[in-house]
Amino acid sequence: FQNILEVISAKEDELGKLDAVAGDGDHGIGMVRGLKAAHKTVQDANTMSPSQLISDAGASFSDAAGGSSGALVGILMITTGNKLQDDNMDTAHVAQALELGLTRMCKLGKSGPGQKTMIDTLDPFITSLKTFANKSLSDGWQAALPAAEDGMNATATMTSQKGRAAKLGERSKGHKDPGAVSMIYMLETVGEELKSA
Repeated sequence: FQNILEVISAKEDELGKLDAVAGDGDHGIGMVRGLKAAHKTVQDANTMSPSQLISDAGASFSDAAGGSSGALVGILMITTGNKLQDDNMDTAHVAQALELGLTRMCKLGKSGPGQKTMIDTLDPFITSLKTFANKSLSDGWQAALPAAEDGMNATATMTSQKGRAAKLGERSKGHKDPGAVSMIYMLETVGEELKSA
């Protein structure tokens, strides 16, 4: 979580400016706050179980980040962590766990792909990752990133339909969704971690 925290901290202003287009401009601040809490939870943990760490970090993230992004990223991490099996971290199982996390995220946010949210980055990433189930997790993750990037870029052509931004939907056109952008940064950072693992 330290690397993700460092990357998102460096992008905090960028995410805030994107969020200010049709939101309240605090997406970057909230993400950094949540990631600091998640990082501290992992540092202080007594367990070495990756699945438990992800789940516990998600709960801390959700509490600290606040707002809809905090709740959505939190439920993704908690659900994924709960579904993962420490003795079976292959690409197929990780994709399955992420997919369940995404399902819970969509249910909580009452949203789905095409509504200009972080789901537009995550959904194509998971769909692509599932097709690379025969690759190692690191290779599969890298192979799925272009789909996530395409999804994130596509949010620039969408009109916001969720959250505070929905009231200013038209104003958000031509700008990428801040949640979709922060999600690509997180996925890319995890990919780097996997490469060096």
